[in-house]
Amino acid sequence: MFKFYQVAFLAIGMFIALPGSAQVTGGDFQKLFDWYAMEDYERCAYKAESYTRKDKYRRSPEPYMYMALCMYQAHVNPDAFDEEFKDPIKDALKYAYKFRKKDKTGELYAMNKRQIDQIREEALNRANFYFNDEDFYKASSEFKRILKVMPGDQNVAFITGVAMVNARNVTEGDRLVQQALDSLNYQQETRTFEKDEVTHASLIKAFVSYTNYLVEQGQQDKALEIIALGRKLVPDDTTLKGQYRKLYAKAPEPEEDSEDPEQQE
Repeated sequence: MFKFYQVAFLAIGMFIALPGSAQVTGGDFQKLFDWYAMEDYERCAYKAESYTRKDKYRRSPEPYMYMALCMYQAHVNPDAFDEEFKDPIKDALKYAYKFRKKDKTGELYAMNKRQIDQIREEALNRANFYFNDEDFYKASSEFKRILKVMPGDQNVAFITGVAMVNARNVTEGDRLVQQALDSLNYQQETRTFEKDEVTHASLIKAFVSYTNYLVEQGQQDKALEIIALGRKLVPDDTTLKGQYRKLYAKAPEPEEDSEDPEQQE
């Protein structure tokens, strides 16, 4: 349970445009909508957290959604709070995960996807920092939390698996990577893959990192196969083009006498 502090409100004018359809006017959670829209995040969060402790509301997704959004505000606008939360983006992901679980139909998530994606994007920024710094243990932990919120996102699944492999959690990492690759191959074959701005940069880095890992493990053919998939999914990406050329330049040349046996007779 969180202890909330007095808020010094600032007119930041951002992230307050919750869709009008996000909640039925006059419902039990109308006050949460109003307080959030008025940037009264402290009151909104305090009340939303109290709803989660009441039997009548603890199974409703709305309080968890507002808790996630308010924790996001504590992350992006810490000066609005007298005291900072220890890790508000982690808390935002925790509540977003609970929100997704309780939103059985997915309707409320669909109406508020933009806001939840902003939480995911902030979390990805931090995960990418650890990934680029080669702190793969922390990176994999961050990505796993994001994956819990977006379990069907195969881009995040692939990125998470790659981070786990680099963190030497190879068994679980390979499982996630293979699961994601099966889906990405299907999306490529059916031409249903869509570029996701939130995960795109991370996905590109994951393709490069994983194929480098495979080459180090002596799995050149598999690396070539996977980087070829990446190029098919995102043909205009210069980073993937460069990795593709680099890996094919390292590929062993076919032996001159390795002719077709039928031609040797």
